[in-house]
Amino acid sequence: MRILASLLIGLFSGFFLGQFLYYLGQKFPFLKKIIPIHHSLPGILILLLGLVSGLTSSSNATQLILAYFMMGLGAGLVVHHLLSETYFFSERIEHNFVRRHENAFERFLEILPGALTWIALTSPIWLSFTLPFAVAYLIIIADVYWLINSLRIAAFTFLGWKKLEEAKKQNWLQKLKIDFPDQWDNYYHLLVLPTYKEGLDVLVPAFEGVANSDYPKEKIFLAVGFEEREYQKDPEKIDQTIAYLKKLDKKIGGVFCTIHPFGLPGEVPGPGTNRNWMITHTVKEFQQKHIKPQEVLVTTLDADFIIHPQFLAGALHKYLDTPANIRDKRSFTGSFLYYNNYWQTPTPMRLIAVGTALWQLAEMYGSDKYMNFSSLSINMRSLLDIGLWIPNKVNDDSGFFWKAYFHFKGDYKVIPHYLPITGDAVQDVNLIKTFQNQYLQQKRWAYGVEHVPYIVRQYFKNRDMSFWDKTDRLFFALWGYLKWGTLALFITFASQIIPLVNPHYTESVVAYNLPVVSSWVLTLAFIGMFSTIFVHEKTAPPRPVSWSIFKKFWSYIQWLLVPLVLVTISTIPAVDAQTSLMLGHYLEFRVTNKSRQSETEAVAA
Repeated sequence: MRILASLLIGLFSGFFLGQFLYYLGQKFPFLKKIIPIHHSLPGILILLLGLVSGLTSSSNATQLILAYFMMGLGAGLVVHHLLSETYFFSERIEHNFVRRHENAFERFLEILPGALTWIALTSPIWLSFTLPFAVAYLIIIADVYWLINSLRIAAFTFLGWKKLEEAKKQNWLQKLKIDFPDQWDNYYHLLVLPTYKEGLDVLVPAFEGVANSDYPKEKIFLAVGFEEREYQKDPEKIDQTIAYLKKLDKKIGGVFCTIHPFGLPGEVPGPGTNRNWMITHTVKEFQQKHIKPQEVLVTTLDADFIIHPQFLAGALHKYLDTPANIRDKRSFTGSFLYYNNYWQTPTPMRLIAVGTALWQLAEMYGSDKYMNFSSLSINMRSLLDIGLWIPNKVNDDSGFFWKAYFHFKGDYKVIPHYLPITGDAVQDVNLIKTFQNQYLQQKRWAYGVEHVPYIVRQYFKNRDMSFWDKTDRLFFALWGYLKWGTLALFITFASQIIPLVNPHYTESVVAYNLPVVSSWVLTLAFIGMFSTIFVHEKTAPPRPVSWSIFKKFWSYIQWLLVPLVLVTISTIPAVDAQTSLMLGHYLEFRVTNKSRQSETEAVAA
């Protein structure tokens, strides 16, 4: 433990020392002329001295601890110099080398997240041969982190729910008229809804949710984007949807329908590229109506999303309430509740749905790094300036966030207004297909790791951005993907692997105390679940009256499956996604099939 602590202390000390030296160089440029040396060079020297000292320390504990501190200190200096100056020793030579081997570096960055995940997952095996106690201490650190994070999420879930309930009680249209009497009437809403394979049973509630919004109907526009590949296979289905939309066109300001061509150069088929096509054509429609892009608030929706009646007014109020100098560098989002078919889905799918919804709610409230997820509202002028969605990536939501973040030089955030959007929990025609779809949806969400090469490239390219902000974001992203694929598995299985690899470990006091300490810490972490259960009971729809007492009872104790769900269909898809990218098995966008039971089927079930 002392060795690990000394290494980490040295690493952070070296990093902050590097920042201090960088600050001196920026503040007093003449120092670079007097001492023209990069702090990566002394970092390498300190690292080598620490390595030599560690190899020659034999059993001297103090010298060994000092050696690891020096190795961490040197590594921290080198890493800081690379991140702040974009090179180790020679800017010209190294940048030319990277340009000549750009594809190789791209592949390296694709491999990196998966490699880190597998190093972490296998560490209880290879590290237990020589440092079993280090693994034990890492398990305790992971347990404590899990506890702190669980309590944090529990508190922010409750506080986020309070915000949601408060938002639902407001008459946002009336507040718009009172708070912004000379501004609100100048804005229009465009709701952008791409669809692929969804039938009218899914789409109609989404369309009606838009039409029933408590907002002047002549200022609401709906764009629905179909896919050419579906139209070629089932034109009758799409024609039926278009016929329905023609009726809806009379209820609101207008409905625009587009068909996104298949196989356009540089595109990965998916909702992001469909939205790009829709926005490009809708801009022309607005031009004919003499509506300027800066007068339009664009909201993206999934095909199953139903917005709250006050959603549009609330989103515009939040937009106008944001200072004018930054509002166009922000996007806005509501709360996600996957309750459209909640009680029709199997228990594991319900737990994933409510877990995702309430975790998103907690992050909206408590994190300054909340990223776009599934739906956003943004000024159309800003959207066009950003350049729409990245066309050649599968995960369009996180990709848009990073594109906007670097476009605005770090001055981009997602601001919640908390008004709810309800969506579907995963459900297919049978149990096996439902589990398959849930797994593949989780894998697609975790495939946001595909943006790591883009993030790193933009990190080094945008040297005029705040060093601390972009560095914080970079490591936050890497840590997020790492813990998604490792933390639950590490906490669950690592302690059982140590004695299998190193039988002598079982004779130690640590081996006896580790299960006790871990048990207490994780039990305390489970207390945070009560906040989730409370908010779930306050937000979930009523249980079907036709349910038996057993089914109702099970729905109250379904939370017992949370540990199993976390370790399996929550974590393993993330490992799969990172491994696929690591091995160069690139994913294509796969739509999660949406299947809802009729009322008769639900009663029979």
